[in-house]
Amino acid sequence: MNLFDKAIDWLGTAAAWLFFATGLLLTWEVVARYVFSAPTIWAAEISQMFLIWGMYIALPYTIARRENINIDILHERLPGWGRQICNLVSVFFTTFFCAVVFWYGWDIGWDSLVRGRSTGTMLNIPNWWTEMVIPLGFGLSVVVCAADLFKLARGKPPTGSSGRGGH
Repeated sequence: MNLFDKAIDWLGTAAAWLFFATGLLLTWEVVARYVFSAPTIWAAEISQMFLIWGMYIALPYTIARRENINIDILHERLPGWGRQICNLVSVFFTTFFCAVVFWYGWDIGWDSLVRGRSTGTMLNIPNWWTEMVIPLGFGLSVVVCAADLFKLARGKPPTGSSGRGGH
């Protein structure tokens, strides 16, 4: 396992912990609000930020492990060469989609950073804190998909593949 694969695995683990922390924060908010009658000004906003970060850093992990949604009904009935073509087409379109979202996500995040946009809430968190994770997640996903395309073009199974279908 190379350094990039380890980084992607680390992101998957970090995403899981962010989701767990979100559950704790929201549980605390409910207890603070309804048991102590003292709601927080931060728990909901921080939990939203954790969910956003968790989702986008989990994306390359999910693609690398081929754990995203797949429809096998047709794919599994195809001969080996048909599956190979189906995999190539699906990974190509996934790569293209991730590249487009990376491009536009970068523009949005950079614009918020340059203009100093913020949430306008009590915490007034800069918008780019959550917007820049979109190009991060999709950019890393492009790299994962490109590696899969390279492997598929050489006739090898993609990363994390166990004979399953395409993306």
